Amino acid sequence: MDNTLDFFKQKRPWSKYKDLILDYYLQPYLHKVAKLRKPILVVDCFAGPGKFDDGEAGSPIIISKHLQALHEKGIKVIGYFVEKNPELYERLNVNTSGFSFPVFTKKGDFRNYVEEIGEFSKTHTVFVYLDPIKPSHLIFNVLESVYNNLTQGQSVETLINFLSIGFLRAVRSLGDNIAESGVPKNNPALVKKWDDIAGGTYWHDIVFPTTFKPHNLADYDRLAEGYREQLSRWFTWRLSYPVREKYNQQPKYHLIFGSRHPDAIELMNSGMVKARREFVGSRFIKGHLFANQPKEEVIRPEEIIKLIIQISKKVGKETWKMLRVHSTITEPCMYNPSELNQAIKMAIKKGDLKSNCSGDKIEEDALVWSI
Repeated sequence: MDNTLDFFKQKRPWSKYKDLILDYYLQPYLHKVAKLRKPILVVDCFAGPGKFDDGEAGSPIIISKHLQALHEKGIKVIGYFVEKNPELYERLNVNTSGFSFPVFTKKGDFRNYVEEIGEFSKTHTVFVYLDPIKPSHLIFNVLESVYNNLTQGQSVETLINFLSIGFLRAVRSLGDNIAESGVPKNNPALVKKWDDIAGGTYWHDIVFPTTFKPHNLADYDRLAEGYREQLSRWFTWRLSYPVREKYNQQPKYHLIFGSRHPDAIELMNSGMVKARREFVGSRFIKGHLFANQPKEEVIRPEEIIKLIIQISKKVGKETWKMLRVHSTITEPCMYNPSELNQAIKMAIKKGDLKSNCSGDKIEEDALVWSI
């Protein structure tokens, strides 16, 4: 059976987790960009059928429900869904036919539509979702022409499902074709193929010394961090988050987010925090007489204050808001803005941080600095 078709037979727990993050982010994001008074385009480059065989909603349906809500308020929106597999494309057409806003379903490789998406990005706010089934399906800079419109002041954001474990498994399987005793072989075409997928050569330092050895959790995170940093070519603000099937296991993949605006980082982080806590709650709290989550999942205000002070010393005098954002990037997916705000207030009141405000209330533009 076609592996792509098989993937959509049943929605796996990690896919539900990933889609929770997408769902939690879209609602506040779409309402925020609607204030720009520009049409909104949401692109799903690997759309699938829209629904799994078990009836669970896929990303096109999740996206469409949010777009439909805005459409009914008179906001101009477009859903742009691309699917390569002919059978899944036909199902996608059927499953998205019930919405009244403009839905464009495209058959084929999404790379064939990059130019059209790029034209939209000149006049629309654009959110691009990239969720490939195999790491080789996504070349890093394929959307460069879209992202480059950021330099013209356009609003473009991206959420990428980076298949970190799939990437490392794939290059390890090449074995003697790319390395011998930890030394890269002279096979430039094969290595360049994976450089193009990764967006750089940073993966060499992870793979070549340990080509024939199992990778540990840190390797997957290092790879994802390398990928995230490549997005700095276009996006000032970036987050990376591992999605796992079970707590403390190797990730199924990493969700990597890029935006030019710090507000988007906070919105995405809030969605990630909410999804993470649901994941932890279902595993360690729900159905248990006593909560038994790992200690690092217990929210301790004193630990958040320590983080705030540490970041303040690192970044120097900053506004309250940007201190919160920098703390979010340093410890992504751990604390929501409300918890970070409380920590900043307490640190100011206790005298651990200085500010030109009293700390009695949240003052986004107030300056905060370490002693």
